[in-house]
Parts: sequence; C-alpha cells; structure tokens
Amino acid sequence: MSALSNIILVGIGILLTVTSLWYGQNHHLLPASAANSAPLFDSLFNSTLTIATGIFLIVQGVLIYTAIRYRKRRGDWGDGDPNHGNVLLEIVWTAIPAVIILWLGLSSLDVYQAINGGVGMGGHTHSGMAASEMTMAMEEPDHGAADSGYAYTPVVVPGKEVGKPELVVQVQGMQYAWVFTYPESGLVAGELHLPLNKRVRLEMTALDVNHAFWVPQFRLKQDVIPGRETYLEFVPSQLGEYPIICAELCGPYHGVMAGQLFVETPEAFERWQQEQILATRPDDSTLALAPQSESAFARAQQQRLGIPADIHQALQQGSQFSG
Repeated sequence: MSALSNIILVGIGILLTVTSLWYGQNHHLLPASAANSAPLFDSLFNSTLTIATGIFLIVQGVLIYTAIRYRKRRGDWGDGDPNHGNVLLEIVWTAIPAVIILWLGLSSLDVYQAINGGVGMGGHTHSGMAASEMTMAMEEPDHGAADSGYAYTPVVVPGKEVGKPELVVQVQGMQYAWVFTYPESGLVAGELHLPLNKRVRLEMTALDVNHAFWVPQFRLKQDVIPGRETYLEFVPSQLGEYPIICAELCGPYHGVMAGQLFVETPEAFERWQQEQILATRPDDSTLALAPQSESAFARAQQQRLGIPADIHQALQQGSQFSG
C-alpha cells in the first residue's frame, strides 16, 4: 500500500472519529433532563450513539466503496478473483464487536447501580453506587421503616450521603389512569406534584394488569405490577410540567393512559397540598379506590376518555379477574 493510500486512510479515520464524536454530543434526540438520574443515563446514551455512528459510517462507506470499486464493467463476463477468506480480518471484526458489547454491558450495569444505589427497585435492594463512586455502603435500622413500609439502606459517596426520602408517594396504576396518594397528608390526587430538589420515593402497584411508569425527562421507567410493590427514588432537579406515560401495553385504551407530573418549589408544593386538602369534602369519595369495585374516579376517567359504558363495564370485570 502506497504512502498516499495510507495518508488517505488516516484522513478518513480522523474524519469518521470527529464526525462520530460530534454527533454523539449534538444529536438532540433526548428531551431536557429534569432529575438527578438523567445525566448518568445521558452520558451512557451519548457514548453508545457515538460508537453506533462510527460503525454505521464505516459499514456504509465500505459498502459504497465496494459497490463502485468492484462493479461489473462493460464487456467483462469473467468471474471475480478467487478469495478464500482472511483469518486475521475475521478475528478482528469478531473481536472488536465483542469488546464493544462487553464495554456497553459493564457501563450499563455501572449506570444502573449508580442511579439505583441503595434504593429498593422492583422489590429488590441494590446496595451501593457505581463502583467508581462508592466509598461505603451500610445498612442501618430505620425506626420509621415500620410506618413507611420499607427498609432504608443509606449509601455514602464522596461529599454526599443519599439519605432517607423526604417525600413518599404511593402510585396506583389502573386502566387507564394513575392515582397518587400522599400518606403523610392523606391526600389522593390524579396529578403527581413533587417539590424541587427533594428526594422522592414512589411506591407503586397496579390494580388490574401490568403497567409501566415512565417519565422521559427523568430517564426513569419502572414496571407496575398487580400484587407486588415496585419502587423509584430520584431527586427532581428542574421546575416544570412533565408527562407520565404508561410504557406497557395494558389494554385497548393503553394509548390514552397518561398523567401529569409537576415539579414545584417546596413552598408551592405545600400550598398545593393545603388547597387540595381544603377542597376535599369529608364525604367526597371521588378518588377512593377499591381494587374489586368500580370507583367514582374510574367512572370519571371513562367519561373523560369517551369509552362506551358497556365496554368500560367489561373492562372493569376483566380487571377484577386479572387482579
């Protein structure tokens, strides 16, 4: 191979690397982040996209070069040169993907542990932050655990301790709505309001079929399962209104199962709680839920979605049997 060819290959390699790095950091594919868990996920996503962009450009470049370089020429009716393979090349293109996949797997596990460090996720306890960040993790008895219904595992990281959640919200998924209960105040609402920069714990369960709680701006998604409690812990970091999406096919009206999450200042959050409590009459059972019976809240959802009464009744009966 001539010196000119080597220079061209080096130039192409530099161009591919720069292009992949630039696109990996400037793709604008993700919504604005709004929780402390988002930057770790975004960093992993950017790295994955950088690698994928480089591989895509290399593969497409080789295909285009091959199609042009070895195209059939006029008057050429002969066979191509015999080629019995290249062992070194096959080893290289097998080893490189294997290394990339191994790195992505380990990086994903590292991010998962960092985001869920010391938090009960899906009914399991994951102790510790990422290996590179964790300095000490230890379990301590929590005298309030009996009241809150879960055990607390503190995690100590450099300069920061992931402490006990400052707000616990019970989340119930049902066809086709989300219901949020604040145990400390007894408030039940159809919207999720959270204070800014406060650690929040969501304790989630489903009343009928499997659902999935997903807030894209938080980069968090968790299955919500009948008869089992799953969890999410995070710190909202940006004021605003964010959609709550069900990411699990849960029935014919799955597409309209959505909710709203509001991140407010602590003062605004307290005002909202007080206003909701004052507005709720003692005999108002609009949001009272019974797993085996249709509630006023479910009927309100049926009217909001425009579901025919006979179909809604059949769905409720099916939910009872599936629960």
